[in-house]
Amino acid sequence: MDKLKDERVNCYSVMTQLTIGQYLRIIQSVYESGGGIEGQRESLKTSTAIRIRKRMIEDLRLGTVLPPIVLGVVVEEEVFNNLDNLDEKSFFEIIDNLPKENISIIDGMQRTTAMTEVISNSKEDLSSRKMRVEYWVAPTTNSLIYRMLVLNTGQVPWNLRRQLETVFRSMIKEINKKVDSVEVLEVNDAKRRSRAGQFQADQVIELFLVFGARKEKIDTKERLADEFTKQDFIEATSDDQFTSMFYDVLGYLAKFDKLFDKYKNSNDDEQEGRFQSGKDLFSSQPARVGFVTAIALKVLGRPGTQYSENKQKNNLDTVKNNAEILINKLDLMDSFDIENFLDFNTLNEVIFHKSGRVGDFEREFFLKAFNVLIEDNFNITAMTPCWRAY
Repeated sequence: MDKLKDERVNCYSVMTQLTIGQYLRIIQSVYESGGGIEGQRESLKTSTAIRIRKRMIEDLRLGTVLPPIVLGVVVEEEVFNNLDNLDEKSFFEIIDNLPKENISIIDGMQRTTAMTEVISNSKEDLSSRKMRVEYWVAPTTNSLIYRMLVLNTGQVPWNLRRQLETVFRSMIKEINKKVDSVEVLEVNDAKRRSRAGQFQADQVIELFLVFGARKEKIDTKERLADEFTKQDFIEATSDDQFTSMFYDVLGYLAKFDKLFDKYKNSNDDEQEGRFQSGKDLFSSQPARVGFVTAIALKVLGRPGTQYSENKQKNNLDTVKNNAEILINKLDLMDSFDIENFLDFNTLNEVIFHKSGRVGDFEREFFLKAFNVLIEDNFNITAMTPCWRAY
């Protein structure tokens, strides 16, 4: 076992040797807990990819040594601080006892698939064949995200969303631990949003993406063509406080969501449009995206700029202080007051859009709306000027 500390992002690289059988047992456990092998990265089905994998399988049978598989591991701060003092046996005991959502395949999905096929289909027992596994061990997901993005920059098969999904189970655990007002409905959870403060996991991934990219529209489903967006995201995650800032913003989104939920319209037939009750505003992903992006632009600056960590912290503190003042005002309001504050009559009238690309229009609309809220330091008596900003 060989250990090196990455001082840049507060992360350890631990190089180890395992047998193929030991490695696959670790990964099988991850998969059974809900998201290890399948779902992290789509299986490559192009003719070129299939040929490469067949060649890899044949090479394995002939005794080749593959490049190290990289696993991301999130551990408690106390364990991380003691990592230098651990011997090999103690290290693997920690790995074996970790919750499986704390382990992710960062790099090596196709190699893992090839090894699985070899073990399943080969007449000879290759499970004792040695291989290298590199563990990236960190106290938070932020370090893993940064290392992963830098490692995979320029690799065509990966897109930004898929890379984040590999470590998102760890991030969900962090969100649930650090953001009391938020409940993340996980990817394999069939539940729909039933109350304020609940958000689907894939929607939270997108909010994390727009926060880092500082853009309301980014390519989350196709391969990322905009290399500038990816570089902006890498720069953002290079700050070890980045995920903490996002958690703060997500927490304020949930706080406003719950306060707006005090307005429950019992006369739906008297109001036209899809925004009827307070919970409806942040049931809309374009509205959530607009809110998060507006704060990201204020805190981190426009894409292409790089504020100092101190300036980012001061900007976020300003946003939080101003938001708290408005939250305290809303907390004293009853349902009728919240209804007047939200002014959904105006929103439903101005957001109506007949032409195509409705989703893009709504993202731009809500970004401009929440930009007004941020620029006015949350010091408004109603959302009307926000809705009229587009």
